Amino acid sequence: MSRPHEIIDLPPDAWPRLEELNGDMRTIAELIGIGNALKLAQRFDGTPVRIYGWKTWTRSWRDRCIRSDYDTGKYSGVELARKYGLQERQIWNILGRSDGRQLRLF
Repeated sequence: MSRPHEIIDLPPDAWPRLEELNGDMRTIAELIGIGNALKLAQRFDGTPVRIYGWKTWTRSWRDRCIRSDYDTGKYSGVELARKYGLQERQIWNILGRSDGRQLRLF
């Protein structure tokens, strides 16, 4: 008997065929492979799982790229807006935010 959350590596000949999987399990298996999907299923064992963050991660990365491009001195706000498909006001809002590099005075 396995301990809770212990992942058992099933041999590939024990895996279900992709056609046998339904719904989200099939979608996950198509993305990461049947073996990895089975590991996720074992780990979370029927617990609903929500995956957050994709937009937040990409937005944060985009904002760092905008800051980096601006800091080179090669781009104006208008040029950055065109490059990143944003309004110029959005560029200035992004550049106006603290990037975490400035030291606090108090």
